[in-house]
Amino acid sequence: MPNTVMSSFAHNFLGRAPVWYKQVILLFLLVNPVAYYLLGPGFTGWMLIGEFIFTLAMALKCYPLLPGGLLAVEAMLIGLTTPDAVYLEVLTNFPVILLLMFMVAGI
Repeated sequence: MPNTVMSSFAHNFLGRAPVWYKQVILLFLLVNPVAYYLLGPGFTGWMLIGEFIFTLAMALKCYPLLPGGLLAVEAMLIGLTTPDAVYLEVLTNFPVILLLMFMVAGI
């Protein structure tokens, strides 16, 4: 049983995913803003695509929607996209998003 807020957060972060996977996702979340400012938005965008593909590749071990969503929100927060662009993409691709969610849930 976690005793502090931080240990509780660490225990509950990404649910029952393996610890190494949680650490990799945290590494992604920490490296992306640094890469954005040091390497530019083009390279960081490709990094984010690779990271998202990694989360999908790990779908049999870990539920990929949470880390994928964290990466998407981070991309918006560091300035790789705008909330309006995200809204339009979600609106346009909502059937595909639902299909992906139910397929992953079925796995």
